[in-house]
Amino acid sequence: MKIHTLAFAAVFAIAIAGQNAFAAGLESEERIEQVLTLFVANPSEELPVTQHPVKPQQVFSRHFNISRSARAYLQLSTDPSQDAYSSALLQEVAQYYIDNPIEIPDPDATYWAGEYHAAALAMFGINGTVRKGAISRDAEITMLEYMVDYLNYWSRPDRYQFSLEHQTYYYWNSENHWWQEIVTSWGYLLALKDDPDFRDTKLADGKTLQEHYEVTVAYMKEHMRQRAKKGFFVEISSGGYSGRMHNMYYLIHDISPDEDLKALAAKTLDLWWSFWAEEQISGERGGGKVRHRRLRGLLPNTEIHMVPAWYYFGIGTRNKDYLKDLDGDSTVMAGNYMALLSNYRPAPIIYKILADRETAPAYAITQRRVGKSAGQDEDLPEALIAPNPERDLYGNTGIPKHKFFDYENGSVLKYSWVSPNFILGTNMRPPYDVQEWVAGQAQSWWHGLLLKSNKTGYPDRVVPTLIYPSDSMGEQYAVQSKTSFMARKLNDSWSQVSDNTDFPMGVFVSEGLKNDTTLDGDFIFIEGPTAWVAVRAAKTGFARSDEILTAAQQNAGNFYLLETDTQPVIIEVAEHGDYTDFTEFEATVRNAKLSFENGAYHYESLSGDRLTMFDDRSAPMINDQTVNFHPAMAYDSRYISSAWDSGIITITVGDELHVIDFTVH
Repeated sequence: MKIHTLAFAAVFAIAIAGQNAFAAGLESEERIEQVLTLFVANPSEELPVTQHPVKPQQVFSRHFNISRSARAYLQLSTDPSQDAYSSALLQEVAQYYIDNPIEIPDPDATYWAGEYHAAALAMFGINGTVRKGAISRDAEITMLEYMVDYLNYWSRPDRYQFSLEHQTYYYWNSENHWWQEIVTSWGYLLALKDDPDFRDTKLADGKTLQEHYEVTVAYMKEHMRQRAKKGFFVEISSGGYSGRMHNMYYLIHDISPDEDLKALAAKTLDLWWSFWAEEQISGERGGGKVRHRRLRGLLPNTEIHMVPAWYYFGIGTRNKDYLKDLDGDSTVMAGNYMALLSNYRPAPIIYKILADRETAPAYAITQRRVGKSAGQDEDLPEALIAPNPERDLYGNTGIPKHKFFDYENGSVLKYSWVSPNFILGTNMRPPYDVQEWVAGQAQSWWHGLLLKSNKTGYPDRVVPTLIYPSDSMGEQYAVQSKTSFMARKLNDSWSQVSDNTDFPMGVFVSEGLKNDTTLDGDFIFIEGPTAWVAVRAAKTGFARSDEILTAAQQNAGNFYLLETDTQPVIIEVAEHGDYTDFTEFEATVRNAKLSFENGAYHYESLSGDRLTMFDDRSAPMINDQTVNFHPAMAYDSRYISSAWDSGIITITVGDELHVIDFTVH
């Protein structure tokens, strides 16, 4: 089997300071080789076009597209004997969209494999940098013809300019869709503008390919700078969509001829993995998350980033054995080909964060985030409305919904308390009406506790949650200080499949803690093997209610329903060494003062701070002071610090200092 040099390096292809980090880098190359060998031997199946899972009047071509495009890229990268087959797969996808132009505007279709199309032509097309001409010219021309059709709809310099006027905090849909749309356009423009048969093409707006390319590159650079300056991705720590964002950054890093653009992509990936490293346990990201859809946070091993987390760092359970058990029709494998074949490698400082965390004292992570809506711009230019009146960007008729963020007063403070044994965290924010948030940022919140398990390779969890169908918006808010946490249901939460706001609220406790858990009226005590946990209802109590869970959720744990589900729920977690024994911890929890007066719940926490929540939806308080949702620091933790809007991020581990500078052009 012949593997191109982007997939493997004889040695870890970056300068690594320190023998331990160097060894870790070499081990990651071995894991990458193992996974790649597995994928080559068991490539993803070619999946059909089906009916849309949510919109039955539409077809669904995403998996058809991904399965063929990713497989072609994998084969081109690893097995030249399959070049004719790989070319045919790419040509089939391109011809499908040429023959079905109504599918091109569908946000569930084309750009979900755009990275594979762009990378394939950049590396294996007529101007290929790896194996020039490996893709047949007939197939390449079909792909380029499709790319022109795509760009005539999706490449929109007018939208980019309008977004720049809002410091890039304007989208037509959601962050990952916006970025996929734009980066795919960039990759297609890169292929077209240098092709001898297409370079003189003008797009439907009359602009040249080069003009579109230059505007797109400029916008992408500013978008990456703004994310680093202002709290990073607005889809905070999403367990699913982070994978789509990552693939776009891997693509930029691997094929960009613009060195500044390439460097910004590498810096963005380094920053993401640094955030993950300081807030992960057993490979899973802890702390507050959004767009953690369909209650995936109740189940272990569900986050897409855990596959590269294993082969980069050897952490987590989405490892080689997990991948061996995937069904052939799964797109999990195909979705990981881009990262696996990329020549990006995490910065050495990330390995040092992971090593230091094994013995580091507990610490807080605070990040100032963006989420509050700035409303609808009443002067939205007509040109920004979808140009196809028969089928807009949502696959329906009408005007698409546009997203404007209040990027100076985003009103979100991501807060986590991290120890080697657990992570407790949330996204603190005022309990605004759900319409006050940009929808994607309010969708499917996750917060609570992850505990290191001594029974499985994935963390146990204690999760305050509503049980809702599909997705929900704006369903909770919380306040936290150190190891003490207080959360509450919001009555105006809603689901995309139901306007019923009576989704039950309670606490999910994972299966690994089942034998350690005791329910006693308004208390749940967990004498865990790695930490001690107490959950408290502010008014009435809990009732074991597993029957409202799905079968998969029941297999993963138990649900304790709040008998009055609009009351606050409290979580306290403690290291074993914080108390003489569990009996002392339990007694201290029971004696903690909790009062309700004049519409306010006041709790004297075990962390020594007074937490307050209000019935009138005033912002929560810590020690009688409203939480500061807009601190001067964008990022502040043991390892990572950066002033808001500076774009200069400092990572410190012991005496070692690493600076990621997004201000360099």
